[in-house]
Amino acid sequence: MIALGPIEIMNHTPWHFLAACVLLVLFFIATFSDDQNLKTKLRKIMYVVFGFAVLTGCYVWTLVDFSLPLLIKSIGGFALFWVMIQLTKNRFNKLYWGLFILIAAVGLTLAFVYI
Repeated sequence: MIALGPIEIMNHTPWHFLAACVLLVLFFIATFSDDQNLKTKLRKIMYVVFGFAVLTGCYVWTLVDFSLPLLIKSIGGFALFWVMIQLTKNRFNKLYWGLFILIAAVGLTLAFVYI
């Protein structure tokens, strides 16, 4: 059994956190841009970066024991990405913004407290 705290996990998986940060930057640029061509290009890049985040997230599964928080966070990551894509299409949807905040808050809490 590997006993790693939040700081150790971040130190062992910097590529996962970097991919997540890049994805968030792309998301915010795509969401608040009025240029539809740029939005389309950034959405495609978001899929690639998300793929990298998924691959690096799989590595996290090799570092820690299976747990319900890990499973919830992993499934939540896919849900969050879907919500992000929807927000790039319509940034004025309050329901999606609420889901974005809720999923991100739960995911970050699980990542820093339980995983």
